[in-house]
Amino acid sequence: MKNHIKRIVLLIITIIFLYFVFVNIDLIELLEIIKKFDLKYIFLLSISIILSLTCRGICFKQLISKTVDVPLKELVSLCLTAASLNIVLPARAGDIFRAFFIGQKYNISKIKIFGTVMLERIFDVFVIFCFLLVGVFIYHRNEIAIKLCSFAGICILIGITFAIVTFKYNKTDELCYLIINKTKSLPFSNLIQKGINFTNKTCNSFFNGFEIINAPKKILAALIASFGIWFFECLNFYITIQGFGYNLHWSVTIFIICFIALACMIPSTSIFVGPYQLAVITAFSIYNVNKETALAISFVEQAIVTIVTSIFALLFLLKNNISFEDLKRDVQKTF
Repeated sequence: MKNHIKRIVLLIITIIFLYFVFVNIDLIELLEIIKKFDLKYIFLLSISIILSLTCRGICFKQLISKTVDVPLKELVSLCLTAASLNIVLPARAGDIFRAFFIGQKYNISKIKIFGTVMLERIFDVFVIFCFLLVGVFIYHRNEIAIKLCSFAGICILIGITFAIVTFKYNKTDELCYLIINKTKSLPFSNLIQKGINFTNKTCNSFFNGFEIINAPKKILAALIASFGIWFFECLNFYITIQGFGYNLHWSVTIFIICFIALACMIPSTSIFVGPYQLAVITAFSIYNVNKETALAISFVEQAIVTIVTSIFALLFLLKNNISFEDLKRDVQKTF
């Protein structure tokens, strides 16, 4: 029942976004623009997609290197699979799958690896913010944009500081011990203590995933790889734009990626339908590109990304003898 309610809510959110996406859209013009895409650019776009996820594999390898030594080839395949799952399943299931797969295969705490995945996402936010700074201060320098960037920068700085301080000065043991002592006289104190001990163990495992913070060289290598990820993400859209024959400035891709990153945080159904398209349309509007063109570009780019990552995901799942249904069940059970 709970899952049905969740699906209904996600569907409603998606429909609301799709309304704003398709309102005042000329469907005939949209189809005509899609037909203009030069299929020769599919190969270049596919290479760029693979390079982006290769950089993610390199970044992830650096972040988990103090915990486990996983071959880069396997991590790249895992990241390609996770990217596909993030597209076709809600709640960024691909990120959860990465932690589940490595934890199970190498007999490591899945929660700890998931903590590392979250650290990787903090890197992503920082790098995307750097890209946004370039776009705003060099190409669209106005008072409102600068204020928004300043606010975002403060929020990111607070978030990163909180993550570092929480890891460096982890007080969950002391806090849980204090709560247990205070609740000894309460009814069902044994159940409460078990719950607190479980929470303590989970929190410690999660924060242990941040241990790479103590290795500056690996952090730097991961950060460089993260810049590579988002450079190729921008290149994906630039190649798609060229495939349609449009000669827009490359800075448009910076705003597209930043807006998409924000949009993908919004709950929606699979493949981010709705928020994804509206983010692309909003980014293109900065350059006075009409909705039909922006929507056509977003559909084609997203379709090619989905196909390329799905092919690698299928091969990875077959190689590791994992069925799609088993994958969903195991991930839900683990987290």
